[in-house]
Amino acid sequence: MSIIGVGIDILAVPRIEAIVRRGRAYTARFSRRILSGRELDHFQAVVARLSEAEQTRYLAARWCLKEALYKAAYPHQVLRWGDVSIAKIGPKPAAEVAWAPALAHAHAHISLAHDRDLVIGYAVIEGQP
Repeated sequence: MSIIGVGIDILAVPRIEAIVRRGRAYTARFSRRILSGRELDHFQAVVARLSEAEQTRYLAARWCLKEALYKAAYPHQVLRWGDVSIAKIGPKPAAEVAWAPALAHAHAHISLAHDRDLVIGYAVIEGQP
């Protein structure tokens, strides 16, 4: 195994917060755009019933980690929002990615950090290039 790519993204959380504060219709449209089917089901069943802060945190984490994964995978694969599902497995986030055949055995390692109004996502993709 070798490193195929590394990606990082930083997000100002108020960008996502502004969408959530605009109301349910904006939040629903935004979530349909950036979440995978599995994530959207979870968001609609659980997260959408929580506070605006919890909705913002959920959406910001996924946006940031998916952007980091996109950067790590490029140019080997151009990921779309729905190609990636982020879930919390124990204390850490994990990514399930619909890899192209050339990256069929790739594995993504992701990490998320946050401080005040900033979220940073980091991704490393391992595999056989």
